[in-house]
Amino acid sequence: MTLRTLAESLSSSARLLGDRPFIVTEAETIGFAEFDRRAARLANVLAGKGAKPGDVIGLYMSSVPMLAVGYYACQKLGAVAAPISAMNRQRELEMIVGRTGMGLMLTTPETLPYARDVAGRLGRPATLLCTGGRQEGAEDVEAAMAAAAPEYPIHAGRAEDPAALFFTSGTTGAPKGAIQTQGSLYATLRDMAVHGRFLWADEVFLCALPIFNNFGATVMMNGAIFMGATMVMMERWDTAEVLDKITRHKVTYIAGSPTMFLYLLRDFDPARHDLSSIRLGATGGAPVSPNIVEQFQKTLGAPLVEVYGATEVSGYVTAEPAVGVRKRGSAGLPIGGTRIEIVDDDGKVQPTGEIGEVRISGDTVGGGYWDDPEVTAKTFTAKGWLSGDLGYVDEDGYLFIVDRKKDVIISGGYNIYPLEVEDLLYTHPDVRVCAVIGLPDETKGEIPVAVVIPNAGKSLDGKALIAFCRENLSAYKCPRKVFGVDDMPLGPSGKILKRELRDWAKAGQLKELA
Repeated sequence: MTLRTLAESLSSSARLLGDRPFIVTEAETIGFAEFDRRAARLANVLAGKGAKPGDVIGLYMSSVPMLAVGYYACQKLGAVAAPISAMNRQRELEMIVGRTGMGLMLTTPETLPYARDVAGRLGRPATLLCTGGRQEGAEDVEAAMAAAAPEYPIHAGRAEDPAALFFTSGTTGAPKGAIQTQGSLYATLRDMAVHGRFLWADEVFLCALPIFNNFGATVMMNGAIFMGATMVMMERWDTAEVLDKITRHKVTYIAGSPTMFLYLLRDFDPARHDLSSIRLGATGGAPVSPNIVEQFQKTLGAPLVEVYGATEVSGYVTAEPAVGVRKRGSAGLPIGGTRIEIVDDDGKVQPTGEIGEVRISGDTVGGGYWDDPEVTAKTFTAKGWLSGDLGYVDEDGYLFIVDRKKDVIISGGYNIYPLEVEDLLYTHPDVRVCAVIGLPDETKGEIPVAVVIPNAGKSLDGKALIAFCRENLSAYKCPRKVFGVDDMPLGPSGKILKRELRDWAKAGQLKELA
């Protein structure tokens, strides 16, 4: 594989495309060359603060252009970009900062108070940079960039060098830092470009996904730079705004969770919206209803393909063909050099049609988990990455995901690991026993709910418990409802049987705590 690092990809696109729009928002349009200069200015600022190749630099903000600039400033430096969800709060942030020991963090006025609080307790990050002018406890990053040089020599990277670090909640309860390398990201972008049949400098992507996660950062942001595409960028999903932007900017490609496409199709009005420019949609993160797929094709005259992947494999690794046979319920075929095998608990490859764990191999597999050799050794094996998902491959090589081996709730495209939420609930003085489960939801696919047994003599307030969670965790992870029980269903080993709890909830046998 002839490697082209992310920094080299940006430099090439900037040189060839100049003022062609790269990022378009309501506030501004940034051309490729101007974006390259901004990234260089910020790289100079970071280097001046002591950042060096291999350092982890936090990017703690919502999905705004400065996050993209920060990501690519890290690439120029040879540093590791660590986007952090703006929804994260002290508990989550402290875990991430403590695990990486990051010395620099880029923030906004909205996230700065949380970063400042963690820095005060941990002594890290030692330096906070903030957008929006001078702020208490942070340096004005925009003023520093204005005084910095608009060129920076690109760091000569290797395929195995970490490029980005995304923290995903784990089944152990603590976030795990999935490492994406220069080589794994290049392979992913190469494979996606071929699968989507994207034309160089001729595409308009709509990015309503947060670029502090893998889907938004890799598929949309990095994909746009790699393919010379314009990226119409939104800070958050707003259905009316999405429909308006597709119409105004002649969007050709849109990707997102099934929930997003459900909203888009529900609110589409042919009298006000023109979606005829779209030639491809991609959905992942959760199973998509066949009705949504069929309605998208009928309404737009373009395919909506289901894709499957993970942060650990740097993007998506299987996809339904953009042109060709698509099978209902399938996650499609492996793309590029990806190989999919179905294995049993001993790692033995299963025959066609047999259900087992999905093992992924190929050059898109990332570099393991940051500072976590034990978990890395268990899941990143010599024969591929063990996904924790259960599925099978049919006689034509199509992958079907049937269940999740790991305890995870997928709500609106976000992964929620119940153990992380349960660990927090157990710190509440009124909770004796708890379990977090996912219940079906027409819009989100699933929603998290908590089932609790109160401590003796305590009366639990469901709303107060939800508020307690929201003070400590990202809002999407927090239970939407709290149910009270006298006893939990237990298995022979004493483990709570969550399947039975879900059955009780569906049968209306759980009492919601007001």
